[in-house]
Amino acid sequence: MISDVDAFSALGARVGLMIVASRFFDGAPDRPNERLLSLADLPGVHLASGPARADLAFLHHPLAFAAGLHDPHPVRAETAVLVAHHPPFRGDGSLEYNPVLAGRRVRADLGCAIRWAPVSGVIRTQLRSFSPMLCMTTEDWINSFDGDTWRASRPVFSGARATVGRHGRPDILKWPGRTEDAVDPLTPGQGWDTRVMGLPTEMVGMLGPRVAEWEIVPFNAEPIRDFLERLDAFVYFHHDRWVEAFGRTVAEAILMERPCILDPRLKPTFGPLATYCRPAEARDRLVRLRADATAARIAAADRRQRALALWSQSEIGARLSRLGSDPGTRSRRGVKSASVSMALRKAMGLSRRQLLAGGA
Repeated sequence: MISDVDAFSALGARVGLMIVASRFFDGAPDRPNERLLSLADLPGVHLASGPARADLAFLHHPLAFAAGLHDPHPVRAETAVLVAHHPPFRGDGSLEYNPVLAGRRVRADLGCAIRWAPVSGVIRTQLRSFSPMLCMTTEDWINSFDGDTWRASRPVFSGARATVGRHGRPDILKWPGRTEDAVDPLTPGQGWDTRVMGLPTEMVGMLGPRVAEWEIVPFNAEPIRDFLERLDAFVYFHHDRWVEAFGRTVAEAILMERPCILDPRLKPTFGPLATYCRPAEARDRLVRLRADATAARIAAADRRQRALALWSQSEIGARLSRLGSDPGTRSRRGVKSASVSMALRKAMGLSRRQLLAGGA
């Protein structure tokens, strides 16, 4: 959202930021987001309150709108999209929010009919499970990036040794549940070093003696760009109970021309921009990359260019134009996370859990 507003301002658009209070956050500490509030200092950007009218309205965080708003104000817009950064289904298959009911709640609270704008192919496959009861944009609303910020100065495999690594929030679900699946992709063998930023402290002992040779950097201990600059390859596999909504860390690595070897569940999001395999196969993929460093560099540079065409802030103007004329889709054609009957059962299960929680 923040990078989008930066880009909207650079285009000369007039942007109103409306901060809403959601029941989803009841009981949580109410701390102002200084970075978000600072956007009001950008040219053309202001904080909005009360009834709002716009050509295009972006609503962010589906869980917040699914739970309902305190003191909502009407929003009148030619086009309104709810940007789905969060998947409706959890990794265990249970439903965290019902997108059909969330859309109805938005209409009741704000008075506008929405289209869902998934941030990735992963979320699109989940939302498609609820079609035709909801309408999606035909194009994903992907996170945007400043291409100049994410630019490497060192080509991969340019030294006597190579470094493989990954980074991310220190969440245990961001790592595979089996020790060998977590360790093997990061220990390709002779001539390789390993750097990891954000390994949960409780996992260090669980992963065994091989991690003693890793360089483990605390989360956010160094700028992400600097961390990626030192890598020659990026790997990412996660727990079966985790759903990666987008994968910003992966996108940054691709833009830095670091070859990415990923969990196959990320293929709907990154497609031809990465290599996919099982954790046990990652070591072989890494060895092959290093064996033909020239080909690896050429492929990484090509993937960066294709990624910029999708994610660059410079593409926001064209994306806005397409969004304004997007007819939307209710089609069920394509990969879906659940059948109609399964989605209905999951929705009923969520309703039961919410009723029980409300009566507790």
